[in-house]
Amino acid sequence: MSDVEITRLNGDERTLPVFAELEKRLDAVRERAFSLFAGRGRRAGSDLEDWVKAERELFGWSPGELKERDGEYEMDVTLPGFKAAEVELTATPSELIVHAQTKSETKGETDRVIWSEFGSSEVFRRFTLPTPVQSERIAAELKNGVLKVHAPKSVAAKRESTKIPVTTTTEARIGA
Repeated sequence: MSDVEITRLNGDERTLPVFAELEKRLDAVRERAFSLFAGRGRRAGSDLEDWVKAERELFGWSPGELKERDGEYEMDVTLPGFKAAEVELTATPSELIVHAQTKSETKGETDRVIWSEFGSSEVFRRFTLPTPVQSERIAAELKNGVLKVHAPKSVAAKRESTKIPVTTTTEARIGA
């Protein structure tokens, strides 16, 4: 696996800087979404579009995919142009938070960029998992611009469902 930094949490410790930063950014998304709403004359009906646009503007947006396979979740997130050292993954039993940020420096370049579709120099994504995982066993690799995360399900989440027989009474008791 690659040099992707993984911070693993086994409980609901929310004291790490990544959680404060995430809360700050969610507040900014709320404010931006409201600004978009207000800019449309406060007409209802486009709140989801406003929220998604605000998230993309402020978080960057890298498509992702979550698959369930052989007792684990496999998540792929596209992070083109990022190096493994620029990617941080925070893992709790119930969520994965990806933060990627380029640390580029301009070195006296004279070209002026008119427009660019290369994407954000920072991506911040939070994924809630359907069932708990073993955060201490999560592995991540950045290969060819795709972050691949393997998150084994917790023992409780891997248990098979149990069928419970339901019995019925064939006699109706009237007046009992």
